[in-house]
Amino acid sequence: MATPQSVLTKTAVLGAALALAGLTATSAQAQEASAAAPAFVNLTTAESSPIYSQPSSSSTRYRTEPRGTTLRIQCSTTKTPSGNLWYRIYDSQPTAWVWSGHFPSQVHRPKECFPG
Repeated sequence: MATPQSVLTKTAVLGAALALAGLTATSAQAQEASAAAPAFVNLTTAESSPIYSQPSSSSTRYRTEPRGTTLRIQCSTTKTPSGNLWYRIYDSQPTAWVWSGHFPSQVHRPKECFPG
């Protein structure tokens, strides 16, 4: 017959094993969610927005999008000479950038272009 102490010990071991399994599953799910981030987010300009070749207003200006234009944004970066937040336009050939200040404030920023 099992003693109360051995039952408690087995229950504690089983609980710890289940907790570890849950932690591992949560970590794997987080990695999957990160890898499955959307390819782009749609943002609508709040004012006319110049589109540049690099994340810098001193780079080549390709065009200016009028106020109310919805752009597909691939990612964001602050790794620029000015440190300002810039958005890379999704599927643009050649690569094109727009300053984040031309959009309403975002609750969740698009994913980072250059993580790490």
